[in-house]
Amino acid sequence: MSSKILSANEPERWRRRARRSGSPDQNGPNNGISPQDYRGGIDRTLAAIVLSLCAFGLMAVYSASAPEAQQSFQDSTAMLRKQTISFVIGLFVMFTVSRYDYRHLKKFAWPLTFAAIGMLGLTLIPSLSVTTWGSSRWIQLGPIQFQPSEICKIATIVLLSSGFSKYFWWHQQIMLRLIVVLGMAGVIVKQPDLGSASMIMASLLALVYASGVNSLLIFGSMGIGGTFIWHHIQKTPYQMARIETWLNPYLHPQKEGWNIIQAQLAIGSGGWFGQGFGRSLQKLYYLPVQHADFIFAVIAEEFGLIGCCTIIALFALFGYYGFKNALKAKTLFGRFLAIGITSEICTQAVVNMMVTTGLTPVTGITLPFISYGGTSLVITMAMVGILLSVSRDRGQEEDEEGDDDEEGGDDDNRRAQSDSGELATTRI
Repeated sequence: MSSKILSANEPERWRRRARRSGSPDQNGPNNGISPQDYRGGIDRTLAAIVLSLCAFGLMAVYSASAPEAQQSFQDSTAMLRKQTISFVIGLFVMFTVSRYDYRHLKKFAWPLTFAAIGMLGLTLIPSLSVTTWGSSRWIQLGPIQFQPSEICKIATIVLLSSGFSKYFWWHQQIMLRLIVVLGMAGVIVKQPDLGSASMIMASLLALVYASGVNSLLIFGSMGIGGTFIWHHIQKTPYQMARIETWLNPYLHPQKEGWNIIQAQLAIGSGGWFGQGFGRSLQKLYYLPVQHADFIFAVIAEEFGLIGCCTIIALFALFGYYGFKNALKAKTLFGRFLAIGITSEICTQAVVNMMVTTGLTPVTGITLPFISYGGTSLVITMAMVGILLSVSRDRGQEEDEEGDDDEEGGDDDNRRAQSDSGELATTRI
């Protein structure tokens, strides 16, 4: 489906607002009416879906992490308390961001990107970075530990959405932004964290496709990128071992194949209705990282096929309402933001479930809203806050605003690119 947003006359827009509000017709914004007065309420259904996923996640984190927390902290609720604190912070951030006019985020596209790049650079400093499972993905600043690659996800979406809402895909500004995003993904691969890098690339591809780029060009680029990735995997022994054990887990059942085998045993023993909450056996030091990367296997064992279908249905509804809000957005920037955020979260959920069930090779990707991890939960809920802010536009009759952008003259640039006066075209 193609949707077009055309330029509008500013004074006429204000006169329409004045007529709707019953106030005298005046020629400009000095009549006391603010654009925010015409923003509707948030999409409550979408918010309810996210809160349901988070509630299910807290319950799953408690069950999956209790044995390890008891052994490490002598308190079975230690990890649950940390996750609950992250949830409360994320909830505050989500509803605070949802009340903020998302159009002002354009001004922060480049500053946010530079901040994300700077934090990625800190992972290269041994005294600040934290290495776990052979990967330096985290930064330790006093008692606070966070993962910069999560911030890169939201920076990528805001940066590319800002660009595509102003320029056609062949513009030099778009090429510059693509190079910056690819550079961030390359640094993340070096950590190494191929999973997070692939999620950034998934957001990039979704936004590039929505911008109207020819599909053959996209698939050709994917083929070239896939060739480079395969070359990198071949030179990385542990990643090549993951490919081999994905094809045949029993080739190394006590090493690389252990994760997949234990996850499949957990899923198979769950049956239709599961073993019951807290009664998983695979989480007792058989299933690795059971409270994060493989939490879906614990859910499958304790809640069975019914519980798995419930989680899948909630993510499917999230995707439906996310793209629905993208279609209803009254600005190109809002439309691209909604597409990027919805695509990133849904893709990450699908990949995590496919890894757990053995449909794709093992990667360190968490299940959004559910897996243990403070940075991931807070950043994901912040992205949902932006999505909810976009959903408030459904009652507006506004067009793309250029005065909030970080770069001036964008209206002239876009008019110069199209004789028809068309600002841009998005494909959904």
